[in-house]
Amino acid sequence: MKHSSIIAARMLMVLLFVLTLSTTSSAQDPGSHSATLTKVFADKVLRVGVNPQFKPFSFEKNGTRVGVDIDIANLLAEKLGVTTKIVVPKSFSELIPMLQADEIDIIIAGMSITFDRSKIIDFSAPYFDTGMSILLNKVKAARLGVSAAANYTALVSELTQNGKLDQLSIAVTDGKAAQRIVPRFFPQATIKAYSTNEKAAQATLKGDADMMVHDEIFLKVWLKEHAKDAQFRLVVLDPPFKPDYYGMAVRKGNQDFLNMLGVFNLELQSNGHIAQFMGRYLPVTTKVTTKSYNINEDYYGGD
Repeated sequence: MKHSSIIAARMLMVLLFVLTLSTTSSAQDPGSHSATLTKVFADKVLRVGVNPQFKPFSFEKNGTRVGVDIDIANLLAEKLGVTTKIVVPKSFSELIPMLQADEIDIIIAGMSITFDRSKIIDFSAPYFDTGMSILLNKVKAARLGVSAAANYTALVSELTQNGKLDQLSIAVTDGKAAQRIVPRFFPQATIKAYSTNEKAAQATLKGDADMMVHDEIFLKVWLKEHAKDAQFRLVVLDPPFKPDYYGMAVRKGNQDFLNMLGVFNLELQSNGHIAQFMGRYLPVTTKVTTKSYNINEDYYGGD
């Protein structure tokens, strides 16, 4: 009986030792439960899908792809001990299909975290806080009787009083978050979708649309860089009327990778990397209370 107890105790110790080894092994191999990480470590390459044109997050300068998202991707690859392969699709809408087809490992593209997208891909915790803003054509606004509107609330209030909510036309970028958001905030407006941010902004400048709804950063940078033609015709209404958050996206079933990205994004914030990367491409000041970014007056854009 005593001998049987000793054998049982030894078997229990062996079992505990094996379990410990298994746990330790898993902890030392971050890709053990993530198919994507396993492939990344095996290939020693992180394939990152980025936005084809979204200054200051991803754009071309002197023939080189640069931007905040590019810097973030390179830092992530460095921490993983692999190299970066930046993949630029022809359009933003191609990114999710590319991720699902295993043509890229991760999306870092100023992509808004939305419930609909989360049904088919998994998002990390936000790495950038921004907001949806309005780029208003002053001439068209005057015709609608809302030229004095200083923000979204005043704009809607004046349009309601004038009975012209149903006469409002809004430019959005096809496939972007604004296209889904606008009907909720402007239910009677006519929505005009354009293939790129630039085309939507140009349409607003020309008066083909009364206003454009998009991320605050893009609208303010675009307005600064087109100040010669647009500064007396267009204005960005402050503050953003709806919070927006950018997240990194991976294929379903990569929880270990998501956990790692959550820690990585916390470090991005706490170590000041986001502000540092932003400062490489444009000078900004931050309104801490609204998470809103203002482009400094001495910035005129261009190369």
